Amino acid sequence: MAEQATNHLKNQEKTKDNPNQSNTLNQFRETLKDVLDEITALEVNTIIVSKIVMSKFDAVVFYDDLLQRLTYQTEDGLQNVKRSLLDRSNQLKQKGAAISPSEMEKYNRDLEIYRRAERTFNERKNAIDSTDIAQFNREQECYADLANKVLKLNLERDDQGVIKTDAQLICYFRKLWEIEQMVLNGEQTYAQTRFQLDGDLTNRFIDGLFIPSKQKIDPKSAQLIVQIHHDALENAQGQWSKLIETCLNLVKNLIPYRIQK
Repeated sequence: MAEQATNHLKNQEKTKDNPNQSNTLNQFRETLKDVLDEITALEVNTIIVSKIVMSKFDAVVFYDDLLQRLTYQTEDGLQNVKRSLLDRSNQLKQKGAAISPSEMEKYNRDLEIYRRAERTFNERKNAIDSTDIAQFNREQECYADLANKVLKLNLERDDQGVIKTDAQLICYFRKLWEIEQMVLNGEQTYAQTRFQLDGDLTNRFIDGLFIPSKQKIDPKSAQLIVQIHHDALENAQGQWSKLIETCLNLVKNLIPYRIQK
């Protein structure tokens, strides 16, 4: 009996160490594939900010917070909440005396949350200051774009209701989070360069860098921004090339260990 158990453990270890049967190696390969999918394009943005926000990215927190903002900080979201509250109000009226205290308490709490959100939304929408109005409109455009990109996703949740994430989804959410943060903090991108693996190169610059009178950018500042962007691009290209080379070498080294059919 003891001999059989020992042989079983040896077989387990052999299977575990066998590259052709390694789950860990297979998972690593899949992760590497996701990385390669994401680094086929290099994008460098030069953004001027008034302050550096120290908030950290968390895919789950971003998704849940975004749903809250889409619900209570957009016109469509508030209208949906209003309709839901009206339906609940009618249902409670039909129950009459059968309404439980907890039901009434939850309804009143949700109603108050809606009223505060609607009041804040209308105050910002009808602001007098042109800067505040411009910021409000930028945020609304941003949320409309994020809603189109996120609400169509069919995301799974675990038993605790937390969304299940993988490398590809985290990377996708991180890019959307960066866009949202830039808009919420009132930042502006002055220069953008996107370089595709097939050789396509696209440069975008705010026209105020070349037409100072349009955005009142000092010529020396404009020249400095262009130079900073150029230096950042050169550095990023070097790092990007090394990363791709490293990933390709890893793939090449893993070929002998591919799973045999």
